[in-house]
This record gives sequence, structure tokens and C-alpha cells, in this order.
Amino acid sequence: MSTILVVDDEISIIEVLQDVLADEGYEVMTASNGQEGLACLDETRPDLVLCDVMMPVLDGRELCRRMSANPRYHTIPLIFMTAVHKAFSQVDCNYVAVIAKPFDIDELLDVVAKFIS
Repeated sequence: MSTILVVDDEISIIEVLQDVLADEGYEVMTASNGQEGLACLDETRPDLVLCDVMMPVLDGRELCRRMSANPRYHTIPLIFMTAVHKAFSQVDCNYVAVIAKPFDIDELLDVVAKFIS
């Protein structure tokens, strides 16, 4: 069973994704900000990270930068979820896809399936 870490500060999004991904057979871990996400990475190595960009404490870009810089985490695919539709650089952060919020569940599942091991 593949494990997905969902990092988002909106509890309603976490709840929806947890239910939808679990129904698809994924094990789901959750965190409400990047700092909690890093703590989850220390506990369990997920197969994929779904991460909001704008969050308090530690935002998604900083989580991505820290994952990219850490040999233990740099190979874990990270997919950003964002309501901010402007492009941002991959120079200091290695992510595999960006999903616009509000997202279509079927589209999200297709993108997740594309990058899950």
C-alpha cells in the first residue's frame, strides 16, 4: 500500500483528501503546516507528498526546499496544490506537478497515480 502525506492548513481539504485517497487504497498521513510535514517525514517515508503552497509556520515552498536539500527526502515526489495561479520557479525546489485549487478530484487522482511508486 502506498502512503501519501497531505500537508494543508485547511482542515476541510485535509478531510476530503484523506477520505478520497483512502477510498482509492492509499494510506494517508496529514499535517497542517510544513513544520508538521517535516516531522511526519522523520517518522515515516511517504511515497508522495501533496502540499499546499501558502501555509503558516512553514510554507509549502520551504518544505519543498528542505526536502530537496535532504538526501533522505529528495526523491519523494511533491505535488503542490495552490489557489495562487501564478507560476513559480523550480530552481530551489524540486516538485513534480502543480494542481490548482479548487481541484477536480478525478484530475487530482490521475496526477497522484502518475507519480506514485
